[in-house]
Amino acid sequence: MGSFDDLMSAVTFAEEGESGKAREILGGKKTVLLAISDRLLDKNALKYALSICSRLRANLEILYVTETDRAKTRLKEFLSEFGSFSAELNCVVKGGCVKKAILDHTNEKRAIEFVVIGSTPELETGCRADKRLSSEWEKLRCPLVVVSKGPLPEGV
Repeated sequence: MGSFDDLMSAVTFAEEGESGKAREILGGKKTVLLAISDRLLDKNALKYALSICSRLRANLEILYVTETDRAKTRLKEFLSEFGSFSAELNCVVKGGCVKKAILDHTNEKRAIEFVVIGSTPELETGCRADKRLSSEWEKLRCPLVVVSKGPLPEGV
């Protein structure tokens, strides 16, 4: 019965113009998640995520974790440096802890094959010492790829 329910859900999303979500429900195209924050907008991480998308023929989803009102402006500036993308691109803006945002997002969207992030310190952005989060983090359901080229900016 689950397949029929999935099919009906996909039809509903498709009718509302959410074709990406419909494909995801039906087990369609895979997705690579790039997690970035205001703390470090890493171009190398974006290049790496785009490379994986190209090889897997996957969509790119950007999880932008920010606490500022300028979030969309800063993200647009960051993405504009790359021109057009061959992968389907979707952006999600969230606040709070980067680790928690990644966990919540990957648990919600099962089509995510990889999570790409620019640096290990960026994972701690917005997070407080929480032992529960540490144990949850160990259950990340997909590989985490940390792309780190060159020194981190001051203060990171």
